[in-house]
Amino acid sequence: MTDAGDVDAVEKLVRDRLGSTSSWVEPDGYPDSLALCAIDSIYSLQSHYTATVRVLDRYRAYRREQDADPNKDGAPELLAAIQEADGPAAAADSLFGNRAKAPGTKRLKSEALADAVARLAGIGVETTAHLRSAEASEARRAWSVKGLGPVSWDYLLMLAGAQGVKADTKVRQFVTTAVGESCIVSKGRAERAVKAASERLGSTQRALDHAIWQYQRTVQKL
Repeated sequence: MTDAGDVDAVEKLVRDRLGSTSSWVEPDGYPDSLALCAIDSIYSLQSHYTATVRVLDRYRAYRREQDADPNKDGAPELLAAIQEADGPAAAADSLFGNRAKAPGTKRLKSEALADAVARLAGIGVETTAHLRSAEASEARRAWSVKGLGPVSWDYLLMLAGAQGVKADTKVRQFVTTAVGESCIVSKGRAERAVKAASERLGSTQRALDHAIWQYQRTVQKL
């Protein structure tokens, strides 16, 4: 259940700190590339986004060298690229240029990526169109490999074009400030408050999520 007090507080802080909704931008995501959605959703976990951009750029460059369009890549193309790089562990260096570990594990993000995408493909989810029309609980179970939790799943869907809120640390910190808690609020509490606030503000969920994320990113640099 959404706490009306939380929604009031988030709405007030948004109006105080984030300016007019007309200035917000809803991210484009990758509506036709399950490969890029998956890479972004995993490599952005507990990472500076500049590092994620470098990973995405390396993958795009590799695919373009093959005269392919990474913006159209689905699961088969991504898995084939990883296999051509001698498997998930080797791909961390040769394909993605990033040896970061999946949160809470000792496994490389490249290994979690290959595992999750292969499991999605195993239930017939090979493209963003498949993902958007898939049975949600089955697809979510397939994605939930070791190291990948609900935040990466929510973000995967958003990158594919679905509305939603990625209640990661930045969004949770914003809601925590809004409601005046001393300890960071839970993912669910933050997600519910931001979704409800977006309705009041006449914004899409994705646009408000992105505006909060950008604001927190700036604040944390100060």
